[in-house]
Amino acid sequence: MKIISAKGFPQDLSDVASSSSSNLNLDTRKANIGIERVESTKTCAHPSVERGACMVCKSRVFMYIDKDLWLSPDEIDGIRKVESERLLNDRKLVLVLDLDHTLLHTTKERKHLKTRQELLQHNINEDGLIPLKHYGMMLKLRPYVHTFLKEASTMFEMYIYTSADRRYASLMAEFLDPENVYFKSRIIVREDLLAPDEKSLLLLMRHQRMVLVLDDTECVWRNHRHNLILVKRYDYFDARHDLVSLSAMKNDEGETTGVLATILKKLKLTHRLFFNPKFKGSLAYRDVTMILDRLQVLRGCKLTFEGIFPSDFKPQNSRLWMMAEELGAICSTSVFTSWTHVVTLEATEEESQEAELDRMILVHPAWIHYCYEKAIRFPEANYPIKLKK
Repeated sequence: MKIISAKGFPQDLSDVASSSSSNLNLDTRKANIGIERVESTKTCAHPSVERGACMVCKSRVFMYIDKDLWLSPDEIDGIRKVESERLLNDRKLVLVLDLDHTLLHTTKERKHLKTRQELLQHNINEDGLIPLKHYGMMLKLRPYVHTFLKEASTMFEMYIYTSADRRYASLMAEFLDPENVYFKSRIIVREDLLAPDEKSLLLLMRHQRMVLVLDDTECVWRNHRHNLILVKRYDYFDARHDLVSLSAMKNDEGETTGVLATILKKLKLTHRLFFNPKFKGSLAYRDVTMILDRLQVLRGCKLTFEGIFPSDFKPQNSRLWMMAEELGAICSTSVFTSWTHVVTLEATEEESQEAELDRMILVHPAWIHYCYEKAIRFPEANYPIKLKK
């Protein structure tokens, strides 16, 4: 029997694989992908099979659903169209998540292999640290990961996509998704890859216009870079000689200020922009890659607004604020924010000199309008403010 701890994690891991989503019955796995009416067929009779696809009839195998599931291009296109429309009607996108160094970190180094009692004895913060005694590993979940998955699941159909093997991925899924409500059978692993060093969205029967990828490694997505949100690598344990790990510094990412919390805000913004009411109709008018490209235009800019809005107006509701956010700028009214830009109509000479000393740029709101219209960052000097006497 598998014992569940207070946090909902399995304590007896000796038979974890038998309880994982990889062993759901075939009908359930098919239903989770939206292909319950498709019959599995044996490998096609043609001898030329390469990278999981027949070079003659172009049918493709989907082993993460069923090792014998081969689908023709027409079947794949039909499923992709129906399921993408279903997600569109449900106001959901697709989120593909890497495991190692993105959502978690594991190690087999002996110095880190401690029991919970030893963690307490050495005054080590055990939050997110999980000893895997039967596997000779220590697991560290990235801070905020459970809140991240819970909130993301309301906006996305989620997949795990890893270069690790199925046994490892199923084990990690037990800790990320103890109730099996986020991923179900949507776990793509090393055995499914089209090439050892390549991850491909061809294995997802969803339209790529609605797929976002989170991964710490860019090169494995060489054919889908425009769908990728590159994640800062999470190295909690000693992993590389050129890097001081978080555990060595007795430190960790913040729960609400760390990488996953920041990315969640970006995902929420992308979801809001994708389902903007002005884009009526089918997927032909929506594309996450175009949204991600626009979010690069003012990336790194931190904006505040002075003398633009009435005192009783919430600037977050203004079109100007929303346009800046759509271009990747961070907008704030907080006095604790280190601004790069002050958007204003006019300023005194003294205020201009003070801004220059603080390395802030005073710029006219027309700058945002023109950047938004052309999706290009124009020089701020071309949009000067009026000098107040």
